Amino acid sequence: MSKKIGALLLVCMLFLAACSVDTSDGSGMSVTTIGGHWQLPEGWGGGEPITTGTTSTPETADLSGMDFTFSDRDLSSESDGAKTLAFANEDLLITVAGTYRLSGTLTDHMIRIAVGDNDKVQLVFAGVTVQNDHGPAVYVQSGDKVFITLEEGSVNRLSDGASYELTDGDSNVDAALFSRADLTINGGGSLTVTGNCKHAVVSKDDLVISSGTLTVTAKNVGLNGKDCVKLGAADITVTAGSDGIRSDNTEDTSRGYVYVDGTKLTIAADNDAIQAEMVVNCVDATINLTAGGGSDRALSYSSESYKGIKAGSDVLISGGSYTVDSADDCVHSNNTVTVTGGTLQLSSGDDGIHADNDLAISGGAIKIFKSYEGLESSRILISGGTIDVTASDDGLNAAGGNDASALGDRPGMGRFSASTGTIEIAGGYLLVDASGDGIDSNGTLTVSGGITLVSGPTNGGNGSLDYQSAATVTGGVLIALGSNGMAQNFSAAENQGAMLCSFGTQAAGTSFAVCDVDGKVVASFTPAKAYQSAVVTTPDIQSGNTYMLVVGGMVSGADVNGYARNITVSGGTTLTTVSMTSSLYGSGNGFGGPGGFGPGDRPGRW
Repeated sequence: MSKKIGALLLVCMLFLAACSVDTSDGSGMSVTTIGGHWQLPEGWGGGEPITTGTTSTPETADLSGMDFTFSDRDLSSESDGAKTLAFANEDLLITVAGTYRLSGTLTDHMIRIAVGDNDKVQLVFAGVTVQNDHGPAVYVQSGDKVFITLEEGSVNRLSDGASYELTDGDSNVDAALFSRADLTINGGGSLTVTGNCKHAVVSKDDLVISSGTLTVTAKNVGLNGKDCVKLGAADITVTAGSDGIRSDNTEDTSRGYVYVDGTKLTIAADNDAIQAEMVVNCVDATINLTAGGGSDRALSYSSESYKGIKAGSDVLISGGSYTVDSADDCVHSNNTVTVTGGTLQLSSGDDGIHADNDLAISGGAIKIFKSYEGLESSRILISGGTIDVTASDDGLNAAGGNDASALGDRPGMGRFSASTGTIEIAGGYLLVDASGDGIDSNGTLTVSGGITLVSGPTNGGNGSLDYQSAATVTGGVLIALGSNGMAQNFSAAENQGAMLCSFGTQAAGTSFAVCDVDGKVVASFTPAKAYQSAVVTTPDIQSGNTYMLVVGGMVSGADVNGYARNITVSGGTTLTTVSMTSSLYGSGNGFGGPGGFGPGDRPGRW
């Protein structure tokens, strides 16, 4: 008996034997759920540390001129020395700086503030109802800054009429609460604002809501701060006929931003839920957004923008919880999206997350339940976090140029225009379920760390991996299972090997494992769909070694996706033996031998 045959018999005996999880090196793993989403312990998968590589540095906007803080006065609801004012059957006009306490009902008139440009006014609402059919309920005509403090436990209401014409200077007054000065709302009471004519709350400078409970309904925009909208520890509900929250200064690159920190925010908007001309910065919040009627209405529009969070420059998410259901992109930037923390649960009629230039994810838990393409950008940079993507087309798509959806001029499923792009995976845990290409780069793909699991297409016209110029692996784990018609291996491998194998169709939910000659699982995965090919790379695949492909076995200790390393499998069927005579094995359909596709080596894909 030859040594090779003897070794193979030994391997088969090990596969058929029932084995326990080897915990001597710390294997085995716990899975934490976050709002229905899984998250792995940092740096671990199947009990084995995973290498972390490096990605390029994303190009971000200049934030130095933006104030992502709240002043002491913004946060304070103190009203010592307040002067009590009574409503009469006329407009209440305030022309002197100071603190004023109001209560009662005012009908068909307004509260109007006209003080000096350096003056501050604080209005303490202690049970106020103002309804004005002929104009705004509150009109700040001039002043430096106005504070509306909602007295603890008070209930307050503001509303305007369905139509009116009120002109001040060079523009119309068009909101139930309208201010030409900086406007802050705070306190421990509640405020309901109804914009029957156009908008609900508008500030032509800064709009700050640092505390209180607000319920906002608007025919058009719910909350608009031209220079910025800053939301603190408030409970805010917005129903809007156009945008939910908007900051629209187009003249100053240090303005036109939205900042959210500690807010409980619910928005149902017919157009964009949150829209900023420059930057949206979410530090910590509990946000529930519906845009354009939700992801089920993606194809029913033609020319508007229906995004969850949209920025003309950058979107930054560093903490909090976000549930977004949008007819267009859930998160969209015309420049860069950066996610460093938080829990995102996204359902989109187009992209889950889109950035024209860079999309950088280094932390957080992202679950994309529904999308046309899950993650889309010219450069996709993943160095951490847990990401779960379901896409009807590509899971990850990197291509050059601007997406047409950036201008809001189509119903969804926008396409980049150029044939360049970069995907860099250096860390984290990435799970992809894609009906199109699992991971698609119109330029290059680099894997240097992390865990990447792809349940790719069943359509032979797509591939679990698809790249145009080069794909290089230097570290990390990747298992990509899918159809074999367009299967593509890495073009270069350093430090570890990569294999591409094709075989008979395996049913959805059938476990897949690569094992070494000692019967230890090199890597395993249980995909959501049927598969005919596998691209696998791990630090345990090395040139000169032999491996077995086993399907349908029991991988004890695997995580919820069937992923594990350095444990054992029992039962199952051995599909084939792979001898790694070089760092690359497999060049397309069939088991093949050493090699792989070169750049542009497949017809009909670009």
